Amino acid sequence: MSSPVAASASSSVHTVAHKFGGTSVANAQRYAHVASLLLARPEAGQITVVSAMKGVTDGLIELARLAAAGDAQWRHAWSALRQRHHEAATDLLGEQAGELLAWFDGRFDALADLLQALSVIGGLPDEVLERVQGLGEVFSAQLLGRHLRALGHDCAVLDARQVLVVSHGELGVEVDWERSAANLAAWRQDNPQARVVVTGFVARDGQGRITTLGRNGSDYSGAIFAALFQAAELHIWTDVDGVLSADPRVVPEAVTLAGLS
Repeated sequence: MSSPVAASASSSVHTVAHKFGGTSVANAQRYAHVASLLLARPEAGQITVVSAMKGVTDGLIELARLAAAGDAQWRHAWSALRQRHHEAATDLLGEQAGELLAWFDGRFDALADLLQALSVIGGLPDEVLERVQGLGEVFSAQLLGRHLRALGHDCAVLDARQVLVVSHGELGVEVDWERSAANLAAWRQDNPQARVVVTGFVARDGQGRITTLGRNGSDYSGAIFAALFQAAELHIWTDVDGVLSADPRVVPEAVTLAGLS
């Protein structure tokens, strides 16, 4: 695998990449906590990759399956998902939420049109499922990015589908480092901010079609964008206390390990 081409503003800038999973951004309070953690760090460059809010990816997949099966319940599930994002935006941004609420409405209206089409054709093509199931990360990055801006911090939001090019093979997802780095360098010309929030999980294939990195692919996204931005470190955050000596669901007496080699 070739090394990614430099895409950050300067290789001398100490950039740190962070990744937060779905439980860490489950609601407005968790987004606010994530923002406080990020803002407390003295990094010159900061890249933050986020997952969808907890349960949203599963909800989107269920929406697509209900619509494809002709089950009208998809409309109620769609409405509940839209309301959840509205509430998160309002709780986070307050009176400044109007622009993001309108943005959400546009995306959810487009999603409803797509789901209605699925209900008419009575099927769920893989390409459509890929498009739908990655929307949670797109929504999540906007929530965190706009919250950081509302707090007075210059922040760019990167939709990975604009940059990341991958292919799917027998051994999993492979990154086209050269194309991805070139795309990122072009994007950085218009978005030079030191602080960037990135969508995890989503990408495009070599033909420009929307795809994903597979379930739980946001950790992989964190590593990919740490490389593309030439970050010195990658921090994968979790909402549990640490690494345990065993699975606590199987071994109740499992203890937290103080350190690992």
